[in-house]
Amino acid sequence: MAPIRWFSGRGVGVLVLAALIAGCAAAPTTEPARVMKEGDFKLLAGHWTGTSDVQGELSSEIEGIINETGAFWIADRRPNATQAPGTMKIVDGGVQYDSAKSQGKMTFHETSTAWVWNWQGVTKDGARRVSNQLTKSK
Repeated sequence: MAPIRWFSGRGVGVLVLAALIAGCAAAPTTEPARVMKEGDFKLLAGHWTGTSDVQGELSSEIEGIINETGAFWIADRRPNATQAPGTMKIVDGGVQYDSAKSQGKMTFHETSTAWVWNWQGVTKDGARRVSNQLTKSK
């Protein structure tokens, strides 16, 4: 019986190791934030999905649209959710945003398969931190 246990334990170990290696290989590598320039919003225009984390609230699934002008809207991914409009502007290679609910800075990162849109801001009353992350396939 002992040889069977040794083989089973070894088999499980091999499976765990293989899963770890596959997981690391599948994880997207994010490049540093893109240095933004005039016209980049055209490249990033389209439909995005992700999560919103507002301090003191439960995280929620969100979606958004970026227009070629830098105008955007965000909404919870639930029926009859209200769209919150906003605008982005490029300042010294970075992005500043102002929306109906918050304001702050945004960064855009590129992986091999997708774009990543990160928000770091505060609510309009300045009382709570806002951290959103959305992605869009290439």
